[in-house]
Amino acid sequence: MTHDLENPRPRGRGESRLKKEQRRKAGLVLEEQILEVYEYWLRFMRPGRTRVPALDERRRLKVASAIADYGVDECKRAIDGCGASDFHMGRNKQGKKYDDLELIFRDQDHIERFLAYLGPITEEVTW
Repeated sequence: MTHDLENPRPRGRGESRLKKEQRRKAGLVLEEQILEVYEYWLRFMRPGRTRVPALDERRRLKVASAIADYGVDECKRAIDGCGASDFHMGRNKQGKKYDDLELIFRDQDHIERFLAYLGPITEEVTW
């Protein structure tokens, strides 16, 4: 790789289109919303643990982008959907949980898959 004196970063492929789009969307989301989803995930997926995964920049980006697309309530439902999946909760051949925020909110396909585990929202209609 070559280095440029004006641009000390090595030249390479750069940021993916998906990540650029996620960054753009993340800028539209309030920090309080990101923390609300993160804390919900901690309560649901890491109850009672004293050592918890940090809300690092990668997780923050995924959560914020998902909130921009789906809203806070649907993001919480996606977390619930992950919890409803036997495979993702460790009842699989490897005996390993796949429940990280980065996985749940990796992209729209993942979010929608986790939402589908819960089925459609049924609203009671009163006449």
